[in-house]
Amino acid sequence: MPSSPKVCHSYSQTGTCRFGSKCRFAHHDDEGSEVTNGPSQTQTQTPLDDFFATHPTFDYDSSASASSEFYRMCGQFCWDRDDKEREKAHNDFKNALVRQFNEIYGTDVNDLTSWHNLCQIVRISPIPDTLKLCREAVKATHVNIVDLVDTNVTKEPVTRFVSEAKLSEYTKATGKFFPTDNAYAGGLLRYLLRRILNPGQGRVSRSGQKTQTRGKRRRH
Repeated sequence: MPSSPKVCHSYSQTGTCRFGSKCRFAHHDDEGSEVTNGPSQTQTQTPLDDFFATHPTFDYDSSASASSEFYRMCGQFCWDRDDKEREKAHNDFKNALVRQFNEIYGTDVNDLTSWHNLCQIVRISPIPDTLKLCREAVKATHVNIVDLVDTNVTKEPVTRFVSEAKLSEYTKATGKFFPTDNAYAGGLLRYLLRRILNPGQGRVSRSGQKTQTRGKRRRH
């Protein structure tokens, strides 16, 4: 017998959910009955939709990973890494990726609902009750941020890695680098950014503090 879907924490607490009909968790009314999820933000034009629309000859699959679609587009247009057109497209893609993250998860570091949404997606359980505990829990969790954007459409669960080094290996292997120092970056992102090219080898303590030396960084 299949198990029942988990209840959406955001909807159960506030009656609203950023993911709307695209939410992977169940929305229940006050009597505990499942309700039809409301309109989703992803049913309208998203920043990634807008970006790929600027290349109309590319058949964009909005249900696939954003990074894989970008690389597929580069292949279709035969863009080399040093190609000026590819460089411009890559910059525009990075902007769209950051803006899409902001639309899904928010930018206000003092919004507890945004933190609860994020905690549920990365499977932090139990979900902390305070901002401080949410921040500490997320800082101690290693996930790929591109995967966090993708999960809204692919429905694939976000992989949690046991260390920054393992996350680095995955990011390099998949090419899922998330941009940093971006003009559109919101406050929640800094709690998720990790060293990728030179990850720390130390373990993460329960308080979220890493025991590692500093090194050259490339964020994802």
